[in-house]
Amino acid sequence: MNFEWRNLKLIVVLIYFLMIFSNASASNFSKNVTMSQIGLLQKVCENNFEIRYQKYDLIIASEQVKKELAIFEPKFSVSYNYKDSVTPNTAEDFYDRMFTQNPEKFEERLRQYQLGLKGLLPIGTVLSLDYTIDDVSNDLVDEKYKNSDNRSSEVSTYLGLQITQPLLKNRGSQNTMAKIRIAQTSQEITYQSFRQKVIDIVQHALNAYWELYYTSKQHEFYQDSVQVANDLLQTYTLMYEAGKVAESELFEIRSGLSLRRSLLSAALQKKINAQNTIFKLLGMSRKGNLIEHIVILDTPESYRNYKEPNYQKVLDQALLNNPRFLSSKKHLKKQRIHTQYTKNQNKPDLNFKANFGINSLDSHPEQFLHNIWNDNDETWSVGLEFLFPLKGGIDSTSELRMAKIREKQAQIAVESIKLDLENQVDTSIQHVKNSIRQLERHNENVKLKQKIMDVEMSRLEGGKSNILNVLEKEKQFNQARNGHLRAIVNLELSVVALSRIEGTLLKRFGVNIEKQIICGINE
Repeated sequence: MNFEWRNLKLIVVLIYFLMIFSNASASNFSKNVTMSQIGLLQKVCENNFEIRYQKYDLIIASEQVKKELAIFEPKFSVSYNYKDSVTPNTAEDFYDRMFTQNPEKFEERLRQYQLGLKGLLPIGTVLSLDYTIDDVSNDLVDEKYKNSDNRSSEVSTYLGLQITQPLLKNRGSQNTMAKIRIAQTSQEITYQSFRQKVIDIVQHALNAYWELYYTSKQHEFYQDSVQVANDLLQTYTLMYEAGKVAESELFEIRSGLSLRRSLLSAALQKKINAQNTIFKLLGMSRKGNLIEHIVILDTPESYRNYKEPNYQKVLDQALLNNPRFLSSKKHLKKQRIHTQYTKNQNKPDLNFKANFGINSLDSHPEQFLHNIWNDNDETWSVGLEFLFPLKGGIDSTSELRMAKIREKQAQIAVESIKLDLENQVDTSIQHVKNSIRQLERHNENVKLKQKIMDVEMSRLEGGKSNILNVLEKEKQFNQARNGHLRAIVNLELSVVALSRIEGTLLKRFGVNIEKQIICGINE
């Protein structure tokens, strides 16, 4: 019994330690996540709500194209109608039908079967194929076939082909397919809007990434500063207790330590803000996941690999890749298609119509195919149909005027965006150049502040300075380090902004937008 009790206690202890170990491992794994730029962008493009929302616009635009293409889908129709009527004969009908069995009334039963196939060709031609079967049984049929055995009805059949070809309005493939071309152009505009949205989100993500890098480093600076002040406080406390320094110097150190702790708290809050911005871009809540800290993996490289951008090359790239400019050109193309279509719609209707049919009359409808090749009961007709508004088409004329105005607006928009793009390219290039110059000056400033700090520490050791001066020089040195770090990050952000204007930001970071579209369609 004692042996079993000892074994049970041993098992409980082992389970307890295993649970502690597993919880600790899970906690360590989930609290800190190391993230690179590429890894962040991949997760953002997969999970960001705005990108996911915009994908559905692409799907809607694609479905709109399919909807417009449906005008070429052939339409099959089938109908059946049964009629049973008893009609009193008028005086005229009485004398026409006086040879029937009941000249006072006319009895008729009609079974009608109709099959039809109708379609539209790209040139605007409408084709219609009709097959009709009329199975008639009435007093006249009975009288006609009274000497025939088992003949109670008469079946007439008709097979006809009708062609309608517009000659003015709706003529030609450009007008027939105008709405399709407009839908396709709208789809291209939606695609560029999606590209712009992804580019904006990617830039926002990169800004947040480097802001977190900056605030993390800044937090480390203030941690070092707090540690220096704390070490000085401990040292001077011992010196004060030994009577070697005045109490006022101790107060100065405590004041400096409080200030640095305050700056450390502010830096921590900035770091939290930057992390929460990344969580938002990832479609995550800070409280809704196990991640507590995002550790930045990459370091800025632009200041090491800096190449001065060429204005004309950047502008040429922007005119080829910038989504906003490409979208404006697509919009102009769409308006031109609409103007061309409304010009055609302002013309009168003039249609050529042709009809050819074969008639057959028999007691059995299945004999129709045989009668096609043996009977000469053919019907054909050709003609023209003309329709012209008496006031020249007020609605179509107004629509044409509006279309021309919209086309002019679209042209102005293209010119305006091009001009804006030229200025943005120049602004971005100047920003990059100024960022590199600022970085060079901050780099020099850090070196000077480091030397000043070293000199002041040497003077303090030699008794020629005081703790107040040392703390002030240390504060200025931290400010210089912070400015230098800010300059490095600003240069990185200015290069990102230039790539955004250039329209090459996605390509630079390997973001596959086509993959994002396919994923959205699969969803």
